[in-house]
Amino acid sequence: NRDYLRNRSTGSWMYMSRLAAMKEYAFMKALYENGFSVPEPIAQNRHTIVMGLIDAFPLRQISRVPNPASLYAELIDMILRLTRFGLIHGDFNEFNILIKEEEDPKAKGKAPATADDDNSEIIRLVPVLIDFPQMVSVDHPNAEMYFDRDVNCIKRYFQRRFHFVSDEPGPFFADAKKQLQENAGKRLDVEVEASGFSRKMARELEAYMKEVGANGDGGATGSEGGGEEDEEDEDSGPEAGEESDTEQRHSQTEEVDDSSRR
Repeated sequence: NRDYLRNRSTGSWMYMSRLAAMKEYAFMKALYENGFSVPEPIAQNRHTIVMGLIDAFPLRQISRVPNPASLYAELIDMILRLTRFGLIHGDFNEFNILIKEEEDPKAKGKAPATADDDNSEIIRLVPVLIDFPQMVSVDHPNAEMYFDRDVNCIKRYFQRRFHFVSDEPGPFFADAKKQLQENAGKRLDVEVEASGFSRKMARELEAYMKEVGANGDGGATGSEGGGEEDEEDEDSGPEAGEESDTEQRHSQTEEVDDSSRR
């Protein structure tokens, strides 16, 4: 249930909410059919989407992972894989990544070495990406900014929450775009447009999301400041009573009835 324009004096609330749901469903369907780890799209009607239930927790609620480097690499690879299909998520952060646990087939039959291992060696953490109304094409005028913001959100969050910093620089948009051009394949941005969600619809939705601050561009630090949150065990967290850019924009989009999205 999309509620971007409630209490707004401009625009049609129902029309823009319907556009957001149409876009989310179209991209979720395209991603799911091409093997991306996203919820199963079931149906969309007006401003409501029905999707498969994911038994998982948002990344922001997880305080410890057994192998931060592995999860970080998987998330960065997801960003790059999206780019290879012509897409940039645009809001790739701890609020929009769910983590579910699956039995690791490579560790099947293996018992934990000690009681402290708590089965961490036989459980694999699988990220599931959600929330697609702000997704853009790699040909978008601000594509590089959105790509860099997605990458930096993950870098900062892993450094702050898991005290992990990658030794590898980047990835950089220019390199990702070059790989796309050299290995031209399926373009999901083009496919979604062909499915009926037109560029005109995308421009209308983007303009209204920008007006209400739902795309993370509201403010000078919007492109660089996502992901901060209050954490009692971290000295670098914001002062009491403050909200980060990421939390502010998600508070504007998460006043929804969970039952209408399942």
